[in-house]
Amino acid sequence: MSTRKTINGLRHYLCPGVPVHLPSVTSVLSATQTAKTQKKLQHWNLMNPGAAEQAAKRGTWIHEATENYVRGLRVVPPENLKPYWRGMPDRITELLEGGRVLWSERPYNQPRWSKYVGDDGVGRIFYYDEDSQQGYAGCCDMIYMDNNAEIILADFKTSVGPYSSRFPNKSFKGDLKTKKALISGVFKLKKTRLQLAAYKLAAEACLGIKINKTQIIVSTPEVAYDTQVFTFNEKEVEKDTDQWLCILDQYFTEVQPAAAS
Repeated sequence: MSTRKTINGLRHYLCPGVPVHLPSVTSVLSATQTAKTQKKLQHWNLMNPGAAEQAAKRGTWIHEATENYVRGLRVVPPENLKPYWRGMPDRITELLEGGRVLWSERPYNQPRWSKYVGDDGVGRIFYYDEDSQQGYAGCCDMIYMDNNAEIILADFKTSVGPYSSRFPNKSFKGDLKTKKALISGVFKLKKTRLQLAAYKLAAEACLGIKINKTQIIVSTPEVAYDTQVFTFNEKEVEKDTDQWLCILDQYFTEVQPAAAS
């Protein structure tokens, strides 16, 4: 039986013990975007032909490269991706020093979690509430225990510009291009935090572990922003989780019924 199925144009997955196909995390987020956001995205794609495809290829390569690096394999980036890979090895090594990897795209030396690898070879976790019949599935990038014995769920991103936790203030002295990138980076960071909140619930439900923190690792070609790391504590993750659950409820009570009608 195929793990993946497209329903109403959105990716869904069949998960162990769940009677229905569950939407992917990214499908839920994209389907619940406001009309204004969707219009902006369509305009951007129109003004930047091919850029989305290039970004997807770049992201796929970085994900595969980080997985190989974590597993001790040699990574040789193509010339056009060297700026994106430049700071990643040292950053990953620094984060993992004194700790151990539990999951890298799929279970890492954790045979009891092998049932979460689909017939497509992809490690996929999920969350499903039997009472509300709401749930989702997703592919998290990495889960590791750091040198303080805290378990961290991390997501790798690539971006032509930096991510940011706050908008640039009036005293910002960088160029206009960087300023615009930082503004865009705030929204990218927010969306990724919601993804991580979803993966956290799924990881805890499926793997029986407690996620202490979430983390975003961003690869950019900008030397000044090289490889960025954003880490979120328990209170921050709790806030993100509340927002994610509201979005999930919106998907099942508004978006899905409308698409099926």
